[in-house]
Amino acid sequence: MTPITLSRQRHGMLADCLADRAPPRARSRRFTVYDIDAGRAADPRSFDPFDVILVHDFDPSEIDNNIGRYVADELLPLLSLHGAGGRSNPQALFERFVGEIVRSMHGDERHAWHLFYDNTLDRLHEAAQRPDGANGQDAGDFVADFAAIYRQAAGLAAAVAPATLLDVATCFGFFPLGLARTWHAGGPALIGCDCNAALVALAEDYAGVRGRSDIRFVAADIGAATVAQHLARQLAPLSPPFDVVTAIHLLEHLEPAETAPAMAALWSLTARRLVIAVPVEETPDPRFGHRQVFDRARLAALGDRLGGRWQCFDDHGAWLVVDRPGA
Repeated sequence: MTPITLSRQRHGMLADCLADRAPPRARSRRFTVYDIDAGRAADPRSFDPFDVILVHDFDPSEIDNNIGRYVADELLPLLSLHGAGGRSNPQALFERFVGEIVRSMHGDERHAWHLFYDNTLDRLHEAAQRPDGANGQDAGDFVADFAAIYRQAAGLAAAVAPATLLDVATCFGFFPLGLARTWHAGGPALIGCDCNAALVALAEDYAGVRGRSDIRFVAADIGAATVAQHLARQLAPLSPPFDVVTAIHLLEHLEPAETAPAMAALWSLTARRLVIAVPVEETPDPRFGHRQVFDRARLAALGDRLGGRWQCFDDHGAWLVVDRPGA
């Protein structure tokens, strides 16, 4: 089923009518959850977390990547406590409700996603300019945390003055879009790729509307044996290998058996420097689709197998940087 999602700012009359006519199933600071079928409300066994009416209180200025923080930390526990339990995939719930909240902000879905992009990129840029980076921000501030991660990745890439940069598992494309804002005109060709074609389409559309012809977005699966050939076809006249390849928060989403082949593929696409960042967790976080955990020692072992010069360090997670000899 598809949840009905109402913005209190945009659908205030509907939200007020609903509050007058039906008791909520659950409520938190930012969210109120109602059953679509009031007759099933008393039976937790019949609860479907997708088959609900969700009312949220975000205003347009808050539509940015920090929505994920509230969905993960506030809404998912709210749904779990009221019947969802272990019957639903937390990653599917997380992704669905983030999208539903964004889309609820405007009748034109494209306009809603552009609002999300504009706000997130503005806040990433603001956070990156602060001398203390993410220091002093609330724990769990997704935008500030990723601003610090992207700033580190940008510095590692700029150090080798690349002519081309490929961001693998680019998701919404925030990293290459942010680089295009800050790197000088005539900088490297920027490419983002992701296995999720819908996310690639969002990033590609936003880049086009905002006149970012210097960025390319391509749907490609790093796990596919033909990924290099696929990228070459889609990006002509550009072709692998690329001077810098970044994989920011990719490896934790793979099954352990997929890690070595993915590392080999990333290295084969790299002409000069490979930059990998992972979160450091005690256990994989299922809300974000994490399937394995890493630390510096495990990253170092992966780097050692590639045959390049490698270094590992910690900074808002763990990092592995591998350079080709002579690059």
